[in-house]
Amino acid sequence: MTKKHTIFYTLLLASSFGGFVTSYFPGVIGHDLGFWISDLIATLSYFTIISNLAVSALAVSQLFYAQTKIGLWFSRMSVQTAIAVYISITGLVYHWLLADTWNPQGIDLFSDELLHTVTPILYALFWWFCVRGKHYNLQRTLAVLVVPALFLVYWLIRGPIVGTYPYFFIDVSQYGYTAVFINSLGLCFAFWVVGVFYWALSRFTTPLYV
Repeated sequence: MTKKHTIFYTLLLASSFGGFVTSYFPGVIGHDLGFWISDLIATLSYFTIISNLAVSALAVSQLFYAQTKIGLWFSRMSVQTAIAVYISITGLVYHWLLADTWNPQGIDLFSDELLHTVTPILYALFWWFCVRGKHYNLQRTLAVLVVPALFLVYWLIRGPIVGTYPYFFIDVSQYGYTAVFINSLGLCFAFWVVGVFYWALSRFTTPLYV
């Protein structure tokens, strides 16, 4: 591992995990264990948190467990590019569709910037300088759809149970199943398009990683 890689992994871990910590802990301090657990489940049910923790897991695996099975798995081009797609979608969807739906203040604003802006930009830079140019088949862009598809299925089950949804465009109670299904197809298509974009960058530009 080069010094450049180490710096990127350290920054990515600080940004992504820092965003999770500052989004979760301030809201649970002073409450009982049951609230901690229920709020943790709710927090982990956001795609923003899932994608940021995927970045954290990648960084930890490469900093401390690079030669283990999990470290080698996270070092794959397909895995690192899939995470690039997920964290990019997190940033793009937030700034395009969600940023105007709330007005975070204080620690929430700090967390918001880490999760939706800093980490996506840092990871894009990491991918550009440290990942791009490795072998990656176009067919693998379809594999990135597995996680968002599972996420949507999870919320189609969880949403009616808890009576709330993390994002308005998958809110069945407000829009109905037909509209949410159409929105879901659009989102999956967006994931695939971003995946193809990363494939094209890797395929048709000169790699700079060392």
